Amino acid sequence: MGGFSMASRKISLILMHAGALFALFLCPHFIPRYWLLLLTEALTLAIFAMSLDLIMGYAGIVSFGHAAFFGLGGYALGVTIIHMAPSVWLALTMAACISGCLALFVGVVAVRTRGIYFAILTLLFGEVVYRIVLHIRALGGSDGLIGIPVPDLTLLFFKVDMKKPVNFFYVTATIGYLSFLLCRKLVDSPFGRVLRALRDNENRVPFLGFNVKAFKIISFAISGMLAGLGGALFSLFKTFADTSQLHFLLSGKVIIMDLIGGLGTLIGPVVGAIFLTFLETFISGYFESYHIITGAIFVLIVIFLPNGLVGLLRAVKKKG
Repeated sequence: MGGFSMASRKISLILMHAGALFALFLCPHFIPRYWLLLLTEALTLAIFAMSLDLIMGYAGIVSFGHAAFFGLGGYALGVTIIHMAPSVWLALTMAACISGCLALFVGVVAVRTRGIYFAILTLLFGEVVYRIVLHIRALGGSDGLIGIPVPDLTLLFFKVDMKKPVNFFYVTATIGYLSFLLCRKLVDSPFGRVLRALRDNENRVPFLGFNVKAFKIISFAISGMLAGLGGALFSLFKTFADTSQLHFLLSGKVIIMDLIGGLGTLIGPVVGAIFLTFLETFISGYFESYHIITGAIFVLIVIFLPNGLVGLLRAVKKKG
């Protein structure tokens, strides 16, 4: 019976993934161009939100300066395409590597602390990066890098025109899906089990023979790489990179996305990113001070749905 139950869960999981991929494939053919562009933007932010959930939801590491890695990825992509080579693959790789290196450095320095002290250190590092980039004229200062070219994406023997919204959506959805699978594989591995142990009781982990600092640093670096990848796709989509992508307000916004969707679920940040992006767009069309309304909705969700929207769906599923 146990084997049958496990096989049944695997089949249902495969069907869920197949259904999600099929829905993503059909999206461009059934929704207006404007909503497709908005969904593409939301998916780039979803990768960013997943990167934070990897450390905050599974390792219990709170980062208030995660936008530094997201924004740096956008600048790295712009500099690579403009000054090095018009290659999307190279630009995305450079963005992930540079953001990952910064996250590795921040992790090594901040890992000596824990809790709120670690979070404050990440906030300080994020602010330092923001101020440095703001005063570099070669990066456009407060105006940022404007007019980033969008090269064709080379896939084996043919090229994909990334200027077409449909193509950009498919590429973003594919990278987002692969990022999700990578994170899922990571959190389901022995490495992920150690991260959950750190979240639940960090003081006991060293007695099991694990190096707490090493696991924190590695997870933080991986998270930074994913954040940089999301930031690179965001800047390529917007065709600019500016300092707002580095600001601590964006760090707060991505935390809200994770909490709305559901921490420690990976799919929750995706739901939260899409929900918040569409909600802000809809409300801003009617109210100038839309942040007050979105803030109130966030407070209500945190109070009445502490496990987020995904937690609500799972609870309904269990009752059903």
